[in-house]
Parts: sequence; structure tokens; C-alpha cells
Amino acid sequence: MGTIRTLKAGVSNNAGFTLVELTMVILVIGIMLAITMPRVGGVFERQQLRRTVNVLRGTVRYLHARAALTKRVYRLTVDLDHHVLSVCYLTAEGCQPELTRELRDYVLPAAVHIVDVVTPQGEKIREGQAMTHFYPTGLAEPSMVHLEGGQEQRITVIIEPLAGRIKVFDGYVEPEAS
Repeated sequence: MGTIRTLKAGVSNNAGFTLVELTMVILVIGIMLAITMPRVGGVFERQQLRRTVNVLRGTVRYLHARAALTKRVYRLTVDLDHHVLSVCYLTAEGCQPELTRELRDYVLPAAVHIVDVVTPQGEKIREGQAMTHFYPTGLAEPSMVHLEGGQEQRITVIIEPLAGRIKVFDGYVEPEAS
């Protein structure tokens, strides 16, 4: 004769898992996600901030070299309202957009915001547009761009007047008094 199989609560059979076992696994996964997601989000936002700084660094270097090579005055425009970096060169007709792939408009990621831009005259611009010019002589107008990422992480980017370089500082650095 055949044997009668009995099942006990909480003990799985060969056919699969019990509801209690599945609930426990889902609970553990939920707790792990709740702990790790804020950290992962912060890493992603810091990465976007670093990428924006690298784009700014590359654009400044390229404009410095391009101005000397083409004997044109280039303008880097920071649109604080739309969070866009754009480039053009000056002609008698006005500012002509640069159509090369390297200098297309850069829209900042959603997690990165421009706090303000300090002009060569020391004025802090918090809305509208701020401009920095690069001259064929190798000089650039010194400017300071303050960026903010998620979790209130701030970065200061200083465009130096010589050599097409920038300095990057953690935090919000105030301009030096002249």
C-alpha cells in the first residue's frame, strides 16, 4: 500500500517553497534595498557633478586652443536659467555658433545646478547668462562657476586667464577681494 504524506507548517516539500519562506526572502531583499538605495543615488549624483566639471574642463581647454588656432574670439556662455553651456565665436555679424561636435551645447544633468557665475568684474550672476571670452592671444577672462549636485554637494570651478586651465575646489569658494 501507499504511504500517506503529511506536510507540516513552515516545512517545504519537493514541489517548491512555502509562503513563509517566500515572504522572508522578499522582506530581506526589501531591507537591503532600503539601506543601499540612498548610497547608490548619492554616488550617481556625484558622478554627474564630476562629469559636468570634466565637460567644463575640456571645453575651456578646447576654446583656449581653438581661439589661438583660428585667431577668433570665442565665447563660453553659461545659461543659468536653462542650465546650458554653449559656445560661439565673435564676428562682425555677432556671435556665430560653433558647429563642431566638440562644442555643441551641453545641457547639465538634472541633478546638477549652476548656483552662480562670478564675472571678471567680480559680479555674481545668479540668473540669465554669464559669458567668458577666450582670445587669440592665449588669454581668457577669469571666471568662477559654482555648481551644486545632489545632497548639497558644491564645487567651485575657476577659469584661469592663462593656459586654458581650470582649478576645481570642493565647496563654495568666495572670490578674492581685489
